[in-house]
Amino acid sequence: MKPSLTRTWAYVACQLGGWGLYALINSVLTLMAPARTPGGLAPLWVFCLCGVLITHLGRTWLPLRAWARLPVAQLAPRVLVTAVGLGLAQNVALLGLSVYLLRLYTLAQASLAAFFISGFVWTVLMSLWLLLYFTIHAVEHARTAEVERWKLEAAAKASELRFLKSQLQPHFLFNCLNSVRALISEDPARAQEVVTRLSTLLRYALSSREKETVPLAQELQVVRDYLELEGVRLESRLRVREDVEPATLGMSVPAMLMQTLVENAIKHGVAQMPEGGEVAVSARIQEGVLLLEVSNTATPAARPVDGSGVGLHNASERLRLLCGADASLHLDRTLPALTTARVRIPLPLS
Repeated sequence: MKPSLTRTWAYVACQLGGWGLYALINSVLTLMAPARTPGGLAPLWVFCLCGVLITHLGRTWLPLRAWARLPVAQLAPRVLVTAVGLGLAQNVALLGLSVYLLRLYTLAQASLAAFFISGFVWTVLMSLWLLLYFTIHAVEHARTAEVERWKLEAAAKASELRFLKSQLQPHFLFNCLNSVRALISEDPARAQEVVTRLSTLLRYALSSREKETVPLAQELQVVRDYLELEGVRLESRLRVREDVEPATLGMSVPAMLMQTLVENAIKHGVAQMPEGGEVAVSARIQEGVLLLEVSNTATPAARPVDGSGVGLHNASERLRLLCGADASLHLDRTLPALTTARVRIPLPLS
């Protein structure tokens, strides 16, 4: 059953159950009372059905679901004013029903004091209804937030494991260490630089569990370290191009997002081509959206290796959880000689 349909049935059950219980209790008290009530139990059930209608119209016309996300200081006055309004509407409706439909008494027989007392009672009941409504939504929101938190932690853990297992798997470290050993005698200065970049990349990977988002500038620095390490192994087969707008460098992105896309571009693209290829990284802001792209040259003969797509799936899921449902990660293979991973992250409204 869809969540919206489940929520609708829950609302109907609460409405009928709550007002039905109120009518039942009052029916028992009425039957136990020594004095006979005009009209019997029928007016009581009519009044309760009127309460169902009034509260349902209030739920339909008022932005109660939006109010449920407000802090208590902003919610309290809205609840008070709404309770008074609903109580007054219920009281006026019952006065009309009693005089013109049920004919329990005439308008001349109506008491102003009784009208105000009845209005106060209905205002209290509407306050209880609103408190119950917002309490249920608070519990639902807390439960949803808890589920999303667990999903985020699971996705982050999966991304971290994917990074350590695949992106920095043993054969990658072995290749890096072999490259360093060869550079020690040929180019000691570059060997030191490679060790420094490898240390930085490892430190970033191990510390990423403590922070979900990082500035784009920090993520790009790690990408450069990774590309430098891969450049030692692939040498002239790897060509890199970067086009990043300065305004994007301070934007927050999921940690290891760009690194995952670049790793995917090399592992499933450039590394499979004997002549190598180019990896292009770009970032720009367009119409209130941060656009990130990682593209790599490819040939029809270059096919994804086993396990392709796991890293992108994890990155896409983390992107959705951290940046909202409007954020997206799309892999474009429409051009035969080019594969592009495109990320869209809506920027917060100022």
